[in-house]
Amino acid sequence: MRDKYPFFNYVTGNSKVHNMNSKNKVLFIIIYILLLILLRDKYSTMLISLLTLFVLYKTKINLLAYIYNAFRVWIVYVISFIISFIFSLDVLFSIFITYKVFLIIIILLFLTFTTSLSEIAWGIECLFSKLKKINIPVSKIALRIAMDIKFVSTLFLQASTIRKSMAYRGVSYHNHTKALSSMIIPVITLSYKLSRRMQAAMKLRFYGYSKRRTNYHENKTTSFDKVLIVLEFVLLYVIIWLGWYVK
Repeated sequence: MRDKYPFFNYVTGNSKVHNMNSKNKVLFIIIYILLLILLRDKYSTMLISLLTLFVLYKTKINLLAYIYNAFRVWIVYVISFIISFIFSLDVLFSIFITYKVFLIIIILLFLTFTTSLSEIAWGIECLFSKLKKINIPVSKIALRIAMDIKFVSTLFLQASTIRKSMAYRGVSYHNHTKALSSMIIPVITLSYKLSRRMQAAMKLRFYGYSKRRTNYHENKTTSFDKVLIVLEFVLLYVIIWLGWYVK
């Protein structure tokens, strides 16, 4: 599972989600996170959970791949639970906040599993292209986000490679603290170098220099794009209309 579905790495496929317009997919993610921020009760949580299962099913990627990769960052959930509990002193509320964080990780995996880095950058750039008129460097921001995603995915790949290399050399894992400390610096250094190398390659191709960027892929809006966006707006309307949001 780890080798077939690396963390935050693109998985080749031909599903309806893979063929979505990148701009619409980024818009879907933004509205989805907005919905997560707004929802506050079990009914709205159930609705967005069903929407999540629907889009994950349409990716034609094993559901266990999402769950496995989501739990690889278990420390994020622990931190979220502790911080929310400190401020609220409510266990159920802390579990609810942690579940929201879990869904955010899942939807980010959904994006990175079904969209290449270049398409993510293209989608962000196209979605916020109007901001270029007020001199906001949208192309550079889109490139930076794509490179940050690459850095995170490379971080996990390098960690797995170094762990295997240490195991082949007979390094004992009984002392987990010592093993972890010996991995941290090489993992971060290698990941950073690889992400910087890719960023340099994008700059050599004059990414972001032209006012109107061309794309090799034909990014047409499909009927599936429209269905997902409409579903989200309907869900957003229902949550606001019924008062299922944070006040």
